[in-house]
Amino acid sequence: MKVLYITNKPIYPKIDGGCVAMDNFLNCLLNTKIIVKHICISTNKHPFKQNAYPAKQQLTIHNHFIDTDITSYRGFINLFKSGSYNVNRFHCKNLQATIKQEVEHSKYDCVILESLFTTTYIEAIRSKTSIPIFVRTHNLEHKIATDLAKNSTGIKKVYLSKLAKDLKTYEISALKKIDGILSISKADTEQIEALEINTPIKTIGVAIPIPDIQNNYDANGIFHLGAMNWQPNIEAVKRLVDIFPEIIKSTPRCKLHIAGSSDSDYIKPQTKKQIYFDGFVDNIQTYALKKGILVSPIISGSGIRIKILEMMAIGIPIITTKLGASGINYTDSNCLIIANKNTDIIAATLELIQNKDSRKKIGQNAIAYIRKNHNIEDISSEIIEFIKGT
Repeated sequence: MKVLYITNKPIYPKIDGGCVAMDNFLNCLLNTKIIVKHICISTNKHPFKQNAYPAKQQLTIHNHFIDTDITSYRGFINLFKSGSYNVNRFHCKNLQATIKQEVEHSKYDCVILESLFTTTYIEAIRSKTSIPIFVRTHNLEHKIATDLAKNSTGIKKVYLSKLAKDLKTYEISALKKIDGILSISKADTEQIEALEINTPIKTIGVAIPIPDIQNNYDANGIFHLGAMNWQPNIEAVKRLVDIFPEIIKSTPRCKLHIAGSSDSDYIKPQTKKQIYFDGFVDNIQTYALKKGILVSPIISGSGIRIKILEMMAIGIPIITTKLGASGINYTDSNCLIIANKNTDIIAATLELIQNKDSRKKIGQNAIAYIRKNHNIEDISSEIIEFIKGT
């Protein structure tokens, strides 16, 4: 079997959950011994690094750079154009020509498009071949855009609302044009079906490896992990910084570490007491084990949080909101703590800071959950079974 796999990001940097999900999906494809041609779009935000990819004889890679940076001029011009600006940023005539040539001259069994943003090349593919086209969705993109608009004010709210409306129209149309959807979570599957999109769809989770490293649960600081150029993460960090003074009232020696960006200009200087911005972290597992407790008070977005799953795999005790735990069956597994109100987040954080046994119980349950629900063998088999059966 031979697959053309097209992504809107390379698999680097590892701090970005989307890149990690793509890396893990690519490994699932390679795990089934199929031949993969991977075309990835690199940007200023997401650079390409050849050495980040596995050295596999069955894998060939083609990188194409696109300047997707959002500018005031581009945003203004978008007001007078049809379609979705969010998606149009990833369209390039040169890449379109490359994709056309690839599907016309090479014999593929199917094309897998990663995320909504690569669906801009559906028509190019259809013009040269009739092979099935699948989309791997990480979330409902228009839902994220809608949440961001709701949390904004003034002219920004008006503009973001337009982007969200355009994106929703495009997303529904695009998902109706393809042959199958590989959804990342049950919640997303249900939301897609509610939009009366009749395309065959299957929920297939993310494969998360269990590392050999072990958490001894001695560390009891708190940290946040995630790309700080993504608005939902920025919102979560702002919220965490706002409630942190209440936490250190009861635990004066507690420290808050934030990884993902060194830019802390949006945090008021007077609120930075015992808050450390650590920037990009190369080894997030070692980093997390030294810090202790992941607190992620997510208030917007859609889809499953890959960083949370990765932290669960190494036994990190986690506190997040119901939205942050989307796609995780936390009710039956007791694998993380759900706290939606600030007072509940503070109480849960203090409990884990002060109680090593609680940290260990949550962390060990998290590892068991990942081992049961996110192992690569089962997920690899599900992917191929769906592709072959659709």
